[in-house]
Amino acid sequence: MGAALSLSQARRIALSAQGLIGPRPKAPATARALGRTFERLQLVQIDSVNVLVRSHYLPFFSRLGSYDRESLDRMSSRSPRRMVEYWAHEASFIRPEHFEALRLWQKRDWVGASSLAPEVRDELTERILTLLASSRPLTAAQLTQRLGHVEERRTDNWGWNWNAVKRVVSHLFEQGIVSSAGRTASFERRYALTANVLPPGNLTGRSQDDPSVRLDRDEAALALTRAALRAHGIGTVRCFADYFRLPMKATEAALGELVRTGEAEPVEVRGWGHTLFKDAAAGIPRSAGGRALLSPFDSLVFERRRLEKLYGFHYRIEIYTPAERRRYGYYVLPFLLGETMAARVDLKADRTSGVLLVHAVHGEPDAPAETAVELAQELRLLADWLQLDDIRVADEGSLALPVARALGNPDTRRRVSPVD
Repeated sequence: MGAALSLSQARRIALSAQGLIGPRPKAPATARALGRTFERLQLVQIDSVNVLVRSHYLPFFSRLGSYDRESLDRMSSRSPRRMVEYWAHEASFIRPEHFEALRLWQKRDWVGASSLAPEVRDELTERILTLLASSRPLTAAQLTQRLGHVEERRTDNWGWNWNAVKRVVSHLFEQGIVSSAGRTASFERRYALTANVLPPGNLTGRSQDDPSVRLDRDEAALALTRAALRAHGIGTVRCFADYFRLPMKATEAALGELVRTGEAEPVEVRGWGHTLFKDAAAGIPRSAGGRALLSPFDSLVFERRRLEKLYGFHYRIEIYTPAERRRYGYYVLPFLLGETMAARVDLKADRTSGVLLVHAVHGEPDAPAETAVELAQELRLLADWLQLDDIRVADEGSLALPVARALGNPDTRRRVSPVD
């Protein structure tokens, strides 16, 4: 076993790797800063829930503060793309250089195209690819219209009641034959041939280390595990496997190779109780001074067991839990303060009324004394970024009243009122 680290040191390594170790810049983040942050994270998960803001926008706000969301959109919708969409942890924006490695490992044939009659599937595949070869990027609905495809809707609601065109184009997306050239305002994928989406050189199927060698699954697993190691900084085999959803055995073998080459080192963390690996290039920051509201889909909280071991923070998304059984709320964001997960905040953006609704604020047992004040400041920043003029705090949770009081200071420009 390698060096022995304290739990606090492990926390700081993890926060530094994720870009959450210190205060954020005061000025709005530039496109270059967005690019650097994405390179650090390696991927950003996508989700359709829009209660507060689309989930892929939040990790950049958590790390950089205010920025122009259109700048981030351009990274995935304009050539040369710095972010491309594919299956990774879940549906995610990934770095283009990881596309071929992920295509070798992602097997998510769940949309039902394989259950279509072969002649229907094959005919639609040919027609979709022919159309996309000569057209601008198209959504599934536009493809259906352009192809003149008509069918009766299923009554069992299987596969979200998708028609055959959407099922086939989604299957082609899973195979990496077509890709997303961006999303519409209603968050629909705009499909295009992958060769027209990926930057030149990222669709070769060749090793990045030696272009003369064709990429195989072992080398792909090594590249993705190396990326997960850098993004996490420290963790178990399961942590690194979960980042890109690789098999445990392949990740374990890749970590063994990274240890052999000196890129990873075994360590022991008091209180964790598992075999752990650290990025050999990662230093140990002396302190953590960051503050952030984290998306439920933030890469720091991907692996729930890791989150609980590192921070003593048991966290579940309760979106699909019946309202009467929810413990903390519908869309709950962890609040990071220093190296402590200090609170849970149930938030909603009421865009029609221009109000940030704070449905509940639950403090953690080890929350620092300044949590309410720091959280109030964070809520102001979030409301400003989302262009919401008011913050309303419901009397729900142990920190609701202290946060409301902190927001109601005479020097604030915002009115604080109860959530109806």
